[in-house]
Amino acid sequence: MQIIENQTFTKKRIELDGTQFQNCTFVECLLVYKGTDGTAMNECQLDNTGFAFEGNAAKTIELLAAMHKGGFAELVEATIATIRGEEVQQPGTAQA
Repeated sequence: MQIIENQTFTKKRIELDGTQFQNCTFVECLLVYKGTDGTAMNECQLDNTGFAFEGNAAKTIELLAAMHKGGFAELVEATIATIRGEEVQQPGTAQA
């Protein structure tokens, strides 16, 4: 994975796949994740910067949205809570 450190990006489209950003600043950028490779952002600053999903990553978001609308909101919400680092009981599992 490519590592980029201590850089400032201004008004750029930045593709995240396959790159780890460390202590970088993004000013008025668009961060794009396609889901083709991993990425990491550590100790970075975002200033008026947006985030977009394309390709495989966009398909994953579309699936989660469809599941949420299709009667599986509890499962999607539990997935989001897990992303936040919250401890949740997955629907359909018994609590010990």
